[in-house]
Amino acid sequence: MLTHLKLENFKIWRSTGPIRLAPITLLLGSNSSGKSSLIQSLLLIRQTVKGDDPNLDLNLGNPDADDSVTLGQFKDVLCRHGAAIEGTLTPQVGIEFRWSESVAAADSNLFSARYRQGMAGSAELEYLRIGKDNQGFTVHRRKRGVYRLQLAGERNSLGQSADFRPERSFAFSAAILNRLGERAEPIRPTGPALLDELSRIIYLGPVRRLAQRDYVWAGRMPAHIGDDGAKAVDALIASGVARQAAKKRNHALPVEAQLFEQTIHWLKSMNLADGLSIRALGSSARYELLIENDGQASNLKDVGVGVSQVLPVIVAALFAQPGHIVIVEEPESHLHPLAQSKLAELLAQVSKERNVQFIVETHSEHLFRRMQTLIARQQIALNDAAMYFVEREGKVAHMLPLELDDFGRVKNWPEGFFGDALGETREQTALAIQRAKELRARDSNVSG
Repeated sequence: MLTHLKLENFKIWRSTGPIRLAPITLLLGSNSSGKSSLIQSLLLIRQTVKGDDPNLDLNLGNPDADDSVTLGQFKDVLCRHGAAIEGTLTPQVGIEFRWSESVAAADSNLFSARYRQGMAGSAELEYLRIGKDNQGFTVHRRKRGVYRLQLAGERNSLGQSADFRPERSFAFSAAILNRLGERAEPIRPTGPALLDELSRIIYLGPVRRLAQRDYVWAGRMPAHIGDDGAKAVDALIASGVARQAAKKRNHALPVEAQLFEQTIHWLKSMNLADGLSIRALGSSARYELLIENDGQASNLKDVGVGVSQVLPVIVAALFAQPGHIVIVEEPESHLHPLAQSKLAELLAQVSKERNVQFIVETHSEHLFRRMQTLIARQQIALNDAAMYFVEREGKVAHMLPLELDDFGRVKNWPEGFFGDALGETREQTALAIQRAKELRARDSNVSG
């Protein structure tokens, strides 16, 4: 799981300072305050590391390549109002995070990189430190394309060379590792470890795929559900087919059917549906997803948009395997207050029972309030939750870590958090008193 994040000169952020990431992390705040930029930094490194161009230090995104984020050029990523990073002379972007198997793990892995502007608006690696404290390596750019390499735990560097330029900002080629021989042993685990961790991320953006009347199913469980949740229904169909087959033969439900069963449970809990079913359209590969309510089954396309928007969220949580990281933006989209509250219970239960980490950007007061209640009930340990209020002051973003006590109460409640509920209540009370006086005066005049 990811345990730490720090950004410098990244988009609106001059510096986030060190951010603790917990099994459940909520990012709260107003629109355009900088919350999404925190998520984008992780997706940016993920798509770079998982790319196929070894010469691309930072994959800023291509809208035609289905990249998770498309951020333009280096100048669009560099904070226009940032200060120079300590010890540097040129404007640079810094991205740093740590990961480990658990919150309590002492030997976490570090990825810390800085980038400067390269040719044609690209980003060029300036500095990289990757690995555990006693493993991994550090590289410094000496001049364009030439880097100095230093192994962890060694005082002297191995010199500088164009061969010491890491591919995709994280690993060396097999040829370089073989050439280093035994000295490459502290390096070998670092690249695969980072790739494995970032491959565990399931990202679901704020704009999910709208419902379709029917779906073409490939006959197998999809490997992923897509950043817009496009494959979430495919996963449900695969699970639903396994469920139908087991029930037809009076067999116990297989593991593959659990996704469908659990999705039904959460739809009921959120008061969004009484049930869920699938229907094959003839002998084709096309299927309908049907929402059951009050004894009637309706096509997903014909029910409220809230169901189609929350299904990918539910599936993403249930689809995740132990050790996965689910990043979701605006899971509450188009949902009524009860369903928003139940989302908090879904996150808490899956995180605790299946060791899945959630990083959630949300505007939902109902989700946040239920999270407070779950902490008070001790269904979420205080250390297993981290909540941040992000706000924008002029051209700069600021982050306030919310301090919660054992009962889920916020000790440092920020001004304007979720609006001014107390102010609204005061105004309503004052208007009610004024209205009552006017009615009494009018009744008195009528009687007279």
